[in-house]
Amino acid sequence: GAVNNIASLGSSIVDASKPHWEQLQEQLVGHGLNALGSISETINNLHGSITGGR
Repeated sequence: GAVNNIASLGSSIVDASKPHWEQLQEQLVGHGLNALGSISETINNLHGSITGGR
């Protein structure tokens, strides 16, 4: 019935977007690692300037 049609349509959409999702996830992970790296770098710089100022 209609439910089966919607289900098959949904699964075909998911299948079609899978490569795109994987690419998107890789990009997000890359951006996340870059952000974490710059945040930790900023913390290190702040810590260095605080301890260096004494």
